[in-house]
Amino acid sequence: MDINDIKTLTGLTLAEVAAKLDEELPADAYKAVPCGADLTDIDPNHMRRVLNEVFGLCGYGWGYSFNPDDMEVRTETRKTQSGSREVVMANLKHLRFWYRINLAAEAITCEVDASGGSDNSNAAYAMKGAITNAIGNAVSNIGFQESVYLGKRSHRTVGKKPATKSAAPAQKPVPAPKASVPARQPEDEIEEIEPEVASPVDSDPADFTISLGQRKGQRLGDQPFSVIEWYATQMATSGDAGKEALKRAAAEYVSLHANGSTPRPTAA
Repeated sequence: MDINDIKTLTGLTLAEVAAKLDEELPADAYKAVPCGADLTDIDPNHMRRVLNEVFGLCGYGWGYSFNPDDMEVRTETRKTQSGSREVVMANLKHLRFWYRINLAAEAITCEVDASGGSDNSNAAYAMKGAITNAIGNAVSNIGFQESVYLGKRSHRTVGKKPATKSAAPAQKPVPAPKASVPARQPEDEIEEIEPEVASPVDSDPADFTISLGQRKGQRLGDQPFSVIEWYATQMATSGDAGKEALKRAAAEYVSLHANGSTPRPTAA
């Protein structure tokens, strides 16, 4: 079997699918996560448009399903600067995303399992957000906007042209100064800069203190569930100790609050 014979219902090969899923979207599709640690949010309307173009209309070329019993909704009170407010937390423990491909004139359905969460002051919007978040987690496993999750594309870089350097005016050569031996600085005058160390994970990951980004100094447990899940599943650490500690704490928090449900790809 030639892999190039595998195509979507719209006629795209797997290589073309990968390129289309990671294709840069219009600049307005990328936005900063409100109060996030310099995170990038992708407009889900663009995600659905791309899925329709790659696989065919929703319900025909791709779609999703879930058991309503897997949607958990609860309300909690959060402290604010002016007092407190009621927040609806929606957690979808399991969603099954599917898409169809053609192989030897036979349509095959592929499936990816995922979970998602969202919070809002309105219960309906919180549940809708949980579904959208789960779909986003699922399609990230097949390469949708992979460059964003790898840290190669963000709301800060899309649509921005690199600055061009102007030619520097010619300068007259400056004679090299005479070599001199610098005075040695006493050791007691050398300033030692202590590196910032990420807050360790306590017994309760909700008490973990975020040490980077716009949420620096805040408790992990006070953040929206969707942001915590992003930390746990999609944040690129690139070997940074602070990011790695945050990712471990977020993963432990999600594990405790999502009943162990984590996104994982499966093929039919």
